[in-house]
Amino acid sequence: MLGLPASGKGTQAENVAAKINAEIVGIGDLVREAISDGNFSDEIIVEIKSNYNKGIPQSDEIAGKLLEEKINNSKGNLIFDNYPFSLKQIKFFEHLIEKYNFSEPEIIYIKIKPETSVSRITTRLVCDKCKKIYLSGSVGDSCSSGGCNGRLIKRADDTPEIMKKRVNFAQPRIDLVVDYYRDKAKVYEIDGEKSISEVAEEINKVL
Repeated sequence: MLGLPASGKGTQAENVAAKINAEIVGIGDLVREAISDGNFSDEIIVEIKSNYNKGIPQSDEIAGKLLEEKINNSKGNLIFDNYPFSLKQIKFFEHLIEKYNFSEPEIIYIKIKPETSVSRITTRLVCDKCKKIYLSGSVGDSCSSGGCNGRLIKRADDTPEIMKKRVNFAQPRIDLVVDYYRDKAKVYEIDGEKSISEVAEEINKVL
């Protein structure tokens, strides 16, 4: 699942995961888990947190380490959220496909304009417990997910300035991945400017 920040790929990944009984594997979530659960006497955890707070992408080495740890602890179908994201990551991903005997990936690219990505971030909030994303509401509101006692917060990296950096970093890398897999696997480009339900319907049509 590929897309710029705030493209809605997280929401759509959850929809697809529910349909095919899959687990979502996202570097962003793995990074936040490492920060939340990690030992800050570990230099790698310190580096991960520093990069995260500055909006700097994690190195391919760190991303690969977090990713393979997650795969080793997972079973069944997997949805990779914005991974691979560079030529080096593509090569590592191809290695994982062979090592774990995965089928060839199907690429879903939710396309939005860079300015849409930046504008959406001004309203995005996330539950501090279940990580559900909201595009409306106020900081401190209760999460609407059943059984969750979380509160809505603003992510440290959800600012227009950091978002512009992330968009400028992400777009050429998304293009690289799409171009690489266009002749190797199924690649579906979905108009992410539409409503959540319309995007979900388009994804359902191609899967």
